[in-house]
Amino acid sequence: MDEKRATAFGLMKIDEEGRIIEFAEKPKGDQLKAMKVDTTILGLDDERAKEMPFIASMGIYVISKNVMLDLLHEKFPGANDFGSEVIPGATSIGMRVQAYLYDGYWEDIGTIEAFYNANLGITKKPVPDFSFYDRSSPIYTQPRYLPPSKMLDADITDSVIGEGCVIK
Repeated sequence: MDEKRATAFGLMKIDEEGRIIEFAEKPKGDQLKAMKVDTTILGLDDERAKEMPFIASMGIYVISKNVMLDLLHEKFPGANDFGSEVIPGATSIGMRVQAYLYDGYWEDIGTIEAFYNANLGITKKPVPDFSFYDRSSPIYTQPRYLPPSKMLDADITDSVIGEGCVIK
């Protein structure tokens, strides 16, 4: 992640094996500078690594059930937040916590404005921020059986319209 956006996220510092050694929630100033890492360790090329020297948490964790129960019930029973309490706590007691570089499309949609802007981004011309129609990266979802969308006296541009909608 670049420096401009990094202050809005929980950041991870990693060692040369990609192991998380530090976690800082929305750092600024000197604390932000201290969270810079060599992101080539996780697979970025030299040029992109210079542009994106921070590793932000997406809030997605892969963890075994037994380890999760141990962390939540035994090690950190008073914790309220996984990213800012449990992950840093696990690293502080010597647990092996690894980072994984996801270098595809991702947006934080934690506010109404961010959710709205992310949805508008899929209508951008000539190339949207994310395409649901890329054959090399199919999207799988639970099928729903809704009626087709219906447009009644409507002028529509730059839109994605889901099944079962009535546009008046």
